Amino acid sequence: MAQETPNPLPFCEPAHTTLAAATETRQLLADQLLPELARPITSFSYNPWIVKRRDDMQEYEAEAMVWGDLQDYSTAALYLHTEPMPTGLKMFTAKRIIFQTRAADQGWATFGGEGTFENSHTWFDASILRPLDTGNNGGDSALEANLRFTLWDAPCARDEIREHGWEFVEGEDGQIKWRVCNNLTASSEFQNYRVEWEKGVVSEDVDEMAVGTGEGFLELLGPGCIVVLWARAEQAHWVNKVEAATVEIEYDFL
Repeated sequence: MAQETPNPLPFCEPAHTTLAAATETRQLLADQLLPELARPITSFSYNPWIVKRRDDMQEYEAEAMVWGDLQDYSTAALYLHTEPMPTGLKMFTAKRIIFQTRAADQGWATFGGEGTFENSHTWFDASILRPLDTGNNGGDSALEANLRFTLWDAPCARDEIREHGWEFVEGEDGQIKWRVCNNLTASSEFQNYRVEWEKGVVSEDVDEMAVGTGEGFLELLGPGCIVVLWARAEQAHWVNKVEAATVEIEYDFL
């Protein structure tokens, strides 16, 4: 009997409680204990999750854009998006999000930084989209299959995203994308990267050359919204090679 090949990018959490299971457990506790104790207990140890993974090797090379005598290179590709956050609840609060990527770049760099995050020009961004029609949740189509294969930058997708029933959720100063993580520079071997953001918690020891802080992201993630993960590259001949990615979102509810 052949052994199963272990997944190179397993989910961080060993199990993900569903909304139905969390609701049932909360009701059982309410029936057996004081009702006002049921929610604090389950909120501490038995919250539901929204999870998504994609295992699909893709390569995204920065493409040239010419303005007169000037030429610049960039690319943005929507690699993954989650299912919509639950609707119809009295309260929905996104508490924590875990991003994982398995990626590499082209394996060389002209100006140094090999094996570090210095001079890294391949990375991942995250955005939040909300449905234009709240009764439709933006439709059932897979955005990563329907958008153009690559774009210059995430904001260039505004019109196409609207055509599919979604729009960007904007943060302060119109922010629509948050840096998730960079790839190691000049590393052709695939590496696993993990980034975790928790609502109301800003880590003081974050290496911002490696990962983003996610400040304000979870506060904007509401019912019906989805999270999208962009694969990015900039500068000539830089390539973001993506083998897999996961997103895990823990939330509280009423």
